[in-house]
Amino acid sequence: MRLVIAAALAFAWLCWPQFERQLPSLENREEYRIGVSELSITPPPHWVPVDLVERVFERAGFDESLSLLDPALSEKIALAFHTHPWIERLQQVKKSFPARVHVEVVYREPVAMVEVPGGGYLPIDKHGYLLPEKDFSTADIDRYPVIREVASVPIGRGESWGDPAVIGAAQLAAVLTRENEAGQSWWKMLGFKAIVAPRQVALADQTDDLQYRLVSKGNSEILWGRAPTTAHPAELTVAQKLERMAEYHRSYNGFDDAPAPFQIDIRHWQGTKRSLLATESPATSRQ
Repeated sequence: MRLVIAAALAFAWLCWPQFERQLPSLENREEYRIGVSELSITPPPHWVPVDLVERVFERAGFDESLSLLDPALSEKIALAFHTHPWIERLQQVKKSFPARVHVEVVYREPVAMVEVPGGGYLPIDKHGYLLPEKDFSTADIDRYPVIREVASVPIGRGESWGDPAVIGAAQLAAVLTRENEAGQSWWKMLGFKAIVAPRQVALADQTDDLQYRLVSKGNSEILWGRAPTTAHPAELTVAQKLERMAEYHRSYNGFDDAPAPFQIDIRHWQGTKRSLLATESPATSRQ
């Protein structure tokens, strides 16, 4: 009896491939196919294109639909979203039946526009990653801080700019565009026009010495100092600097209270200092 069972199993094993080929393919059945309409994502904020899923499919070179039965489906979709410029972080991919896939992501948020030679502007997020410029209109330039005097060029869309000066400026823009207790951003409340990046290229061990300036609408300059993430022991905290700027703004009814622009230095422990801004700022102010 055991020999009969063993022989039957061996025969079934040998014949299974041919038998399997005769079965109808489930992968092509509609209830197992995933297209754009069957894939949902974390509700995107207003700055993210509404057709992001379609763009991800096209960018990844996917067919019109994918099979839910594909064992590599989750990995394919995860990679397609993870590498898209609008995605900061992928959290999970969930499959369900009838054929549905839900992708949970964290989106990149634009915080500034980098002014480039020729009068163009490139959008970046708080980490200094380049965002798709075609998703921004000319009117958007006025909605974000402008970063000036950047000497480098970006590595590529969806990649970090690759310049410590740009990354520090992006961090500063993120701080200044964050809403305060009054429900308004420091950028709008204090009336800034631009962030000026350090002109020199920093070496790897000098990135924490890069100094940033802010420009008011009347062209006064506020010497901010190092990037917000600095751990330099001589630097004031971000909260201290914001309070100093707010106090100056209240005391002088803004940064442009005179016919000529001022240079306002908030970096010193002794207090805020100001002087009339020369036609060309001293080299030390551009460090």
